[in-house]
Parts: sequence; structure tokens; C-alpha cells
Amino acid sequence: MPRFLAIPVILAAAALAGCAGTRTGQAGRLPTGDQLVTVVVSQDRRVVERECNNPLAVGPVYGCQMSSPIVLPDGRPARSVKIVRYTDALPSTMAFEIEIHELCHAVAALQTLDDPCHLDGRGFLQASRPR
Repeated sequence: MPRFLAIPVILAAAALAGCAGTRTGQAGRLPTGDQLVTVVVSQDRRVVERECNNPLAVGPVYGCQMSSPIVLPDGRPARSVKIVRYTDALPSTMAFEIEIHELCHAVAALQTLDDPCHLDGRGFLQASRPR
């Protein structure tokens, strides 16, 4: 490679290597309109800190979970859950969708809710559908 091209190629490679990605997804629409589970996975720690509401921490923030109270139409209490985590490599679209879906089942089961996890997408993976 000619010397005059080496520097632009190195700069372009460095710029592309610094691109951090984030995936966000939700599952389990409740009768109130709230989502039972929200998951944020990011390669950018600033995104993780922001999504975790900038917690006071001695060291870096690599993740958090938050929950919010909800009152269902029948008067029963429930909690929606948001999970935020840092990652070194983003999961594939399909793997991320499966993660959210299975977390939805776990959160619903632990609260003895009528499972809302198959209402969105009618139980089919959206990532595997032809576009």
C-alpha cells in the first residue's frame, strides 16, 4: 500500500472500530398499555449510565435493573421491569428477541400474572420473518 494511503486507511479503521451499538426491546404489553419488560443492551457505557439514570457509583456502571409499580385493571399490583446492561458485543437480532421474550415469561411467572408475552407478534420471532 502506498504510504500516502496508509494514514487515511488507519484513521478510517479507527473511526469504524469506535462505533458503539445499542439494542432496545420490549415485550409483554399489559392491559394498562405498559410493557412488562424493557431491555437495553449497549456497547457504550454512557448509554448504560444514562439509561440507569446516572447512578452514583464508585466505579464504572455496567448495568442496572429498575422496576415501576403498575395497578392492573382488576386492581392487582404488578411491576414493569427495565434491565440495562453493558456488553462487549451486541447479540444478534434474533438472540436479543429471544432474550427479551424469555425474560418476559420469567417476570410474568414471578408475579403470577396472566402471561402477556405472546400477545405481541402472536408468539412468532419477528427477526426470522421475511421482510
